[in-house]
Amino acid sequence: MENTEKKISVDEFYNFITQHMTAEEALKKLLSSSIINYEKLKFDSKQEAVHPIIVMSMAAMDMGWMLAVESGEGEVRGLTVGTEEYMNSIFKK
Repeated sequence: MENTEKKISVDEFYNFITQHMTAEEALKKLLSSSIINYEKLKFDSKQEAVHPIIVMSMAAMDMGWMLAVESGEGEVRGLTVGTEEYMNSIFKK
């Protein structure tokens, strides 16, 4: 059975959206939905809250990036994420 669904290109999607709103309004909606999803993940009342460091770490691993965490006295002081090339430029050793 052949799939006859029409796929929409980025340009077609952009043109569709901007027919109904400005590009600025579309960007604001996109950013708002990302923030809403993050807040929902972080503060979901049905489960324990997910710490932002865990979210950043998991996202870095999903992207295949490297991760460096600096901690002191049991507290995370810094987090560096990026491609292997980027990490090698940051950490010379």
